[in-house]
Amino acid sequence: MEGVLYKWTNYYNGWQPRYFVLDETGVLSYYKSSELIHEGCKGSCLVLACEVKVPPHDPFRFDLIIPGEQFFCLKAKSQPERQRWLVALGTHKSRGTKSTTSIPINNNNNNNNTSSTLVTHLSAIDQEIKLKVQELRLYETVLTQRVHAIKSIANDTPIPDVKKLDESSSMLNITCDAFIHTLDECVKLATGDSSQSLLLLSPSPRKLSNRISTNRQSFTEHEPTKSVNSIATTILPKQIIYKTFFSQLPNTFAQLSCLAFHEIHSELFLSICEQYLTLIDKFNSTTFTPLRADANGNISKLRRKISNDPSKYQTLYSIVNDEIISKTIKEKNSATDSLLWLKRSIHFLSCFLHEFGQGDQTVEDAMNKAYGQTLKRFHGWITRGVFSIAFRSVPYNEDFLIALAIDSNDAREVLFEQQVLNEMTDHSLNMNIVVNKITEFYIEHELESDEIIG
Repeated sequence: MEGVLYKWTNYYNGWQPRYFVLDETGVLSYYKSSELIHEGCKGSCLVLACEVKVPPHDPFRFDLIIPGEQFFCLKAKSQPERQRWLVALGTHKSRGTKSTTSIPINNNNNNNNTSSTLVTHLSAIDQEIKLKVQELRLYETVLTQRVHAIKSIANDTPIPDVKKLDESSSMLNITCDAFIHTLDECVKLATGDSSQSLLLLSPSPRKLSNRISTNRQSFTEHEPTKSVNSIATTILPKQIIYKTFFSQLPNTFAQLSCLAFHEIHSELFLSICEQYLTLIDKFNSTTFTPLRADANGNISKLRRKISNDPSKYQTLYSIVNDEIISKTIKEKNSATDSLLWLKRSIHFLSCFLHEFGQGDQTVEDAMNKAYGQTLKRFHGWITRGVFSIAFRSVPYNEDFLIALAIDSNDAREVLFEQQVLNEMTDHSLNMNIVVNKITEFYIEHELESDEIIG
């Protein structure tokens, strides 16, 4: 298989188109373009040695990782194109491992030789099972994305877009086939008996796909059961494996994201903001104290407003609308101005979580990018200088991830980082939804301000 994929190069050049070729031996090579193949490849990797990861919130991206050696971040032009690459890569990983278990056991009288060969054989099987598990994790992530996509399409309007539904169902079908096939090979490896084929016991993956795409009830969550026929309910991954900063938040922006601005409860909003702002403590730097203090100060101002008449100011809308009516929005320490700066602080954190959650940036780089997208244009040169110093004192990625773990030992687990990155992008999405609702109200009533401070 060959074609153009976008490869992450560096922070200056970003994503650049490169021509990739996956040959029959399972080596993936890339060139600057199809016209410049004669100049030789710019890099290559053995697919068998790679772990393939699919970021859950980017439908075009997939990563090839050889721990400690190589890291390719790639993007396809479309979801179907990415699907074809993923299936091709999974197929080569499957082919590449078959030869490892074909080692014959020498049936002679030399016990030492027999024992040695047996150990080698078992070691090869163990290695292949590990590779198969990596494949299953890949397909697991893709299946989850496809199911969520179909749910979104089906629930988007009273009459779902049939064309989009068919396209997503088709991709789900392909992934189901690959998932079931790989799972079947795992069963055979683990039992050492080809008669224990999962494909002989399970429903047709095509029928499974059709049931998911046509029956909206199948989108509801079910408890896993031991029945083989319930495989459709057990292929989705458990969302929370490790206890993290995010999984332990008592309240989240997801509780507010489905509400209109005039429905957002003021005290719940402030409480959630306080909880998320404690994330600043994980940066382990006193230089972030001004940001935390400013945000907490705005929360205190809003609470003072609420305390004047708790029954009247139960929603953010009621607080701001009262100042619009009384024409006090421009007064010093107004609740309207406090909410404006509080939502900007939350927007900054949201953008940081989104950038870092992509998995290809340092904490400092993600901070700088988020700052440039949010707070920077409202800050003068003095404040910008303070933030610049603060960003240079942030922890390394590894230390930051450890700080997010409730149990620091969890941070050493392979799946921990992926869970945290997934949580970051999930929380960022809901934070942005809430911030945008506040911003839309402010723009509609001309409450936004371009005033520069510091």
